[in-house]
Amino acid sequence: MADIDFGTSERVERRRGLEKIGSFFLLALAFLLPVFFVPALSFPFQFSKALLLSILVLVIFSLWVVARLKDGEFVIPSSPLFISLGVIVGLFILSGLSSGSATLSLLGQGFEVGTALNLLIVSLLGPDFLSVGIFTETVSNTIGKWNDLGVFFGVSALLSLVTIEFLSLGRLFKILVYLSMLISLFFLAIVNFSTVWFVLGLFSLIFLVYLISFSPTNALAGTTEGEADVSGAPRQLRRIPVPSLIMLLISVIFIMAGNTIGGEISSALKISQIEARPSWGATFNVARQTLIKDPLLGAGPNEFAGEWLKYKPDGINGTVFWNTDFSYGVGLIPTFLATTGILGVMAWIAFFLLFLYSGFKAILSTLSDKFSQYLITSSFLVSLFLWIFSVFYIPSITIFALTFLFTGLFIASLTAERMSPTKSISFVRDPRAGFISVLLLILLLIGSVTLGYTLVQKYVASVLFQKGVISFNTEGSLDKAEGLIVRAAKMSPMDIHFRFLTELTLMRMNTLLTDTKSTATDAVKTEFQNLLGIALGNARQAVALNPQSYENFLALGRVYEAVVPLNIDGAYESSKASYDQALSLNPKSPAILLTLARLEVAKGDMVKAKEQIALALQQKNNYTEAIFLLSQVQVEEGNIKAAISSVEAAATIAPDDSSIFFQLGLLRFNDKDYKGAAGALERAVALNAAYANAKYFLGLSYEKLGSKAEAIKQFTDLATTNPDNKEIALILSNLKAGRDPFSDAAPPVDNKPEKRSTLPVKEKGAKAPTAVAPLDETE
Repeated sequence: MADIDFGTSERVERRRGLEKIGSFFLLALAFLLPVFFVPALSFPFQFSKALLLSILVLVIFSLWVVARLKDGEFVIPSSPLFISLGVIVGLFILSGLSSGSATLSLLGQGFEVGTALNLLIVSLLGPDFLSVGIFTETVSNTIGKWNDLGVFFGVSALLSLVTIEFLSLGRLFKILVYLSMLISLFFLAIVNFSTVWFVLGLFSLIFLVYLISFSPTNALAGTTEGEADVSGAPRQLRRIPVPSLIMLLISVIFIMAGNTIGGEISSALKISQIEARPSWGATFNVARQTLIKDPLLGAGPNEFAGEWLKYKPDGINGTVFWNTDFSYGVGLIPTFLATTGILGVMAWIAFFLLFLYSGFKAILSTLSDKFSQYLITSSFLVSLFLWIFSVFYIPSITIFALTFLFTGLFIASLTAERMSPTKSISFVRDPRAGFISVLLLILLLIGSVTLGYTLVQKYVASVLFQKGVISFNTEGSLDKAEGLIVRAAKMSPMDIHFRFLTELTLMRMNTLLTDTKSTATDAVKTEFQNLLGIALGNARQAVALNPQSYENFLALGRVYEAVVPLNIDGAYESSKASYDQALSLNPKSPAILLTLARLEVAKGDMVKAKEQIALALQQKNNYTEAIFLLSQVQVEEGNIKAAISSVEAAATIAPDDSSIFFQLGLLRFNDKDYKGAAGALERAVALNAAYANAKYFLGLSYEKLGSKAEAIKQFTDLATTNPDNKEIALILSNLKAGRDPFSDAAPPVDNKPEKRSTLPVKEKGAKAPTAVAPLDETE
């Protein structure tokens, strides 16, 4: 009689129970991730999704580890496809460790797509132990960016199409699936992301050909209707897959006339949205320059922004994106060429080749079970659809997670059909193997718990930081904001926390100096020194946490610059050294050059200040803030007449350059030639209708000339385009009431805007005369 192992049976039942719980969590993840958000401004949107994804994946993985500890055996995929995915994760970790900022590359802030942590989490969706059956799509706009919504409904449309064509559904389910496809197409028409239509049309075409060619009911040897074969039996006619044909035709219509149709829809619904990314050429240029110095492993995961700042195209400074630190290239996978190097890209290529080979081999194979064929085909096509958008787009955390989720479902389907090899490891009967295996599983369990705890800490710290920023912006409370951000920094230190604390302390220092100019007692000096020490400590901590961030060196430089007018020994040299280091990290930034110019002004060296301004204008010839500072320097030097003559000559040479006429208007305004200022500024506004600061000083020039109606018109336009600018609202209110424009003005607003250190209106970006941005703008 055979022996019956009751202990094994109990272990199997307990294992199945844990795996059922894991499957439930995975199903919950698939449903919740697209729609999940916390309805509060202080809870970061993408970070909330990333935390949900990470915690649920780690819980599922921990349940799998416990199940393996109970039954003493585990089965893992041993296919080249799964191994290549493991190699990619390993290279990401290795590249992150070798980068100049390991914490940023490995962990980031906790929610970025492309860090080693993010790739590790989503890769855990790939193995067989994290797979589950069928996914149901949710109609929601909480996916991510506007175009992410289009990708999501593209997936929904494709999955609905495959379900209709492959499965024999009951009437109710068929209606629901058709309804899902119609809703998806409706939202695709609203979003009108052209790349989705191209890819969906291509998939519809391939699917249409596949169904006609390989469906067993469609065999035809070229006879016509009513003909019989040699045996006399009537031949079956080809069945045309109507849903696939309709999907193809709709896609073709939107590919050819999408701009017209989409424009009408957007106009009717008042939708206007553009996503800008570096072009293919700009992305590959940045990658090429990066690979010259870091060929094998690249700059490190999550480090594309630093490389972009060093190697961005020269023409970018003439666009509205001149001060944008792009964290990704034209697509996510192309970005990895710069961040993970040649080895990383080779691993991705190997993965995609193995994925395509496995997928097409599987869907072209004959399977006895129609549902298995549906599961393999649908999971492969949907995951391929999503992988394409990882190449040509920057997906949100939701879309990227769904990519791995469907890829995992595809691998699991292959495993279930014995089309993918697996390796079974048992450590019950071998004590030595058992000891090592149990130790390894326990370490994995501890690691999962630790990583989950770390992510929760980072999330809570992010919420506290957001609350601090919101508190400062809405209430203006330095104490409350500082208290919240200090708590965030203690819980999970990030350089951005200490940068913000530095700025808050600088505000306290400025307030102290302003309030005690005439009563600088020893107590005030002591308090100022204490604040200076705190500011320096915070700025240095930011630099220590991320020495690759130019913003951290700018913060440190600003602390030293604040005390340059006080003639403190070494302040100027330390500030300049910090700014120079920031410039080395962001060498094409006109803003940093202008910051160096302001430092020279604070020191009193107007010659060097003009040299730095000239360098800033070489980088960005329409840089309004640089022109503003230059006019102030020229007035300070007392040669305003000569400066006006020089700019008038420049205006004659370049009569279509709005920035030159703005500079001329400013100089004449400073010279109290308000009529001449109005004439120059009118020309600047005529050349660039969105030139906010030109309109501002034009309005003040009209007011000086007694043209109240014209002044009100300019500030009314400004109030429309700058609804949150309190100074504009104050001036407009005073003008309408017949008062002085700056009546009842409170600091930092004063009646000498031409003398301030910054422009009165924050420019959204002035147009360059001839600048073509090397960007992909996706509507």
